[in-house]
Amino acid sequence: MKYKQVMVVLVLLLFAGCTLEEKSSVALPSEGLAATAYEKIVPIIGKEAVLLEFGSTTCASCVEMGKILRKIKEEDPQSHVYFIEVYDDKMAMKNYGIQMIPTQIYLNSKGEETDRHMGVASYEQLRSKLKAEKIIQ
Repeated sequence: MKYKQVMVVLVLLLFAGCTLEEKSSVALPSEGLAATAYEKIVPIIGKEAVLLEFGSTTCASCVEMGKILRKIKEEDPQSHVYFIEVYDDKMAMKNYGIQMIPTQIYLNSKGEETDRHMGVASYEQLRSKLKAEKIIQ
């Protein structure tokens, strides 16, 4: 019985991504999308469809997601795809009720949240979703 409980906990930890309580004192090397301060994104919200990626450079899953976002942004530089470093923009994190990172929040051109995804998405999944949400062409 105890073995099953331990296995369940290990599986949950494996698939849970990074919790907000985790913060390593050593940043992981990142080749991901550079962070944008939320205050610089605010003027765009409600005018354009936007993807807000909440994460951290100290979270392995977030770093993986950042690489995917960077590739998408390089392919479509005019897209409104943004990475928000949760430890630098705690108010934005609180305003959007972020409980786990990475979290992707999709906003339509009216500034309304149309969808939310927690965890890592593949390049293909993300690209398809961004097209469906009219964030990229």
